[in-house]
Amino acid sequence: MKNIILLVLFAFLITSCSKQEPEKEAIIRPIKYGKIVKSSGNETYTFSGTAKANHETNLSFRVSGTLRSVNIKLGDRVRKGQLLATIDPSDYNISFDQALAREKGAEASMISAETQIKSAESQLITSKSNYQRVESLYENNSVPLSEYEQAKANYEAALSQFNATKAQFEASKTEVIASGKQKETAKNQVNYTRLLAPFDGVISQIGIEENEMVASGSPVAVISTEAHPQVNLGVPEIFINKIQKGQLVEIKFSVLSGKSFEGIVDEVSFAAGSSPTYPVNVRLIKPSDEIRPGMAANVTFDFGGKSAPSAKRLISPTKAVGEDNEGNFVFVLEAQDDGNYIAKKKNIKIGTLLSTGFEVIEGLNEGDLVATAGLKSLLDGMQVKLIEN
Repeated sequence: MKNIILLVLFAFLITSCSKQEPEKEAIIRPIKYGKIVKSSGNETYTFSGTAKANHETNLSFRVSGTLRSVNIKLGDRVRKGQLLATIDPSDYNISFDQALAREKGAEASMISAETQIKSAESQLITSKSNYQRVESLYENNSVPLSEYEQAKANYEAALSQFNATKAQFEASKTEVIASGKQKETAKNQVNYTRLLAPFDGVISQIGIEENEMVASGSPVAVISTEAHPQVNLGVPEIFINKIQKGQLVEIKFSVLSGKSFEGIVDEVSFAAGSSPTYPVNVRLIKPSDEIRPGMAANVTFDFGGKSAPSAKRLISPTKAVGEDNEGNFVFVLEAQDDGNYIAKKKNIKIGTLLSTGFEVIEGLNEGDLVATAGLKSLLDGMQVKLIEN
């Protein structure tokens, strides 16, 4: 009986060991995908920019001094020639009065010299006439040598006096001109204590308060024009040669939802600035009063053009293109009978980066499905299933 039980247990163990474990079901990875399509022919690109006044000027005094009055506030609209602020003109008024007195003194000296020159000229004419008369008599031995020499000495003295008074007159005249210029300079200094608006505009910045000491040329406020605002933006080097002055663009401001504006390229920089982009200025054709300097803007360029559209090209989603030691590649998704797909790694040649994706020069066909996520973890020949993006 004991032997029978042992045989039964042995048979049970053999039967259990002979059963195969069930195979585990293969895990099929879900993946996002995109399609290789042909471009519409137009190439549109959008760049970020900032609204700026068409003309903006830093206002400053041309002289130093203590601020007596500030007649503006932030956001004030001002007219050309309007008084904005003043500096205490006391010291400059004193300098003007001194220059004025110096000019009057020089004019008085010139008048005195003019009177003296007339007197000296009269004496010169008289002495010359007498000298010529005595000289004629002396040649005929009608007067003694002493009288001739006296007449000659009187003439030479009168001539010397005339030349001296004439020189004094010229010096006085020069002093009048110099003192007059000093007076005009001093007058300008007084006028420079008044800060006037150079054009119609809006005060966009103020950096001063009354009783402050301001230096000559130091910015105290900023005035901006309201008409014809612009948008300044930076364009990457690969696009700068496609942008031409006079080109039409579309402009949208994030704070003005649902509104778009037409603009025209006004300036295109030949050289890059401090950043690796090229400055471009765009002028709004029909601006709105809602647009203010500093607002963020998006400027869209159409490089394809409506009159002569570009030839249609194959476009791959940007996220579908990877790069390794062999160059650029994608994972093409090939359909299987069971409804799933096989990811096949394929090397491709790409061209320009467009707004819709990479231009495909060779390696793909229109309608091909490609993986657009997880390229680093995909393997050639891996089975996948598609999920909607």
